[in-house]
Amino acid sequence: MPEPMWDVKALAAYLGKPASWVYDNHLKEELPSFRVGQQLRFSPAEVRQWLEERCRLVA
Repeated sequence: MPEPMWDVKALAAYLGKPASWVYDNHLKEELPSFRVGQQLRFSPAEVRQWLEERCRLVA
């Protein structure tokens, strides 16, 4: 069974960022998102993949 989609509040909590950051950066940072009416939704699997592709290793 797939994970439920995240809303802005859930994604912000996962990333440790304020909801305003999610709204400001969903297009600028190319966060993978969907619109359901006027609300943004995020696939947890796609967000995790997006993070892995953009993470920098700290040595």
